[in-house]
Amino acid sequence: MDFLNQQIEISSLPDAGNVNWNKIERSYLKVLRLQWLLVTLILLGLSTLILLFSRPLQTSVGIALVTGIGLVLSLVYLTYIEQSFHYRAYAVREHDIIYRHGWIIRSIDACPFNRIQHCSVNAGPLERKYKLSSLTLYTAASGEGDLKISGLPESRAVEIREFVMKKIAPYEGPGN
Repeated sequence: MDFLNQQIEISSLPDAGNVNWNKIERSYLKVLRLQWLLVTLILLGLSTLILLFSRPLQTSVGIALVTGIGLVLSLVYLTYIEQSFHYRAYAVREHDIIYRHGWIIRSIDACPFNRIQHCSVNAGPLERKYKLSSLTLYTAASGEGDLKISGLPESRAVEIREFVMKKIAPYEGPGN
């Protein structure tokens, strides 16, 4: 048997730019901002403890340094959250689900249905407050979720999970 590995003409590839992206629910930005606020309050508490228990930092220069570093880190994190939110989107296609995310480093992840073993819908306390959920897709490649789409309305996440479960059913063998 001869090994064949024919080259594919690049111009014959489908146009990946023709995707109708579904944006993440706008209220998910509130969840991200609340998470930022919690992290910022924890950093503020840690900074206060450092200033209270570190004599060398109990000078005006030390206080300004710790405060300045904390403020810069907090604002950089907030900027990242705000900017990356606007790029988040997903699409459910015939053979896969794709998800784009990032701001500085932009990524588009695809998870083909024939690789998915199971999927789950989860919602933390802040997501539940805004009736949002996260959809996580799992393949055999790892124990962690291979693709996680956060900020979906609860009903949409369940709909997509049911759709995925129907799509992967034909791939399951007997006894699975």
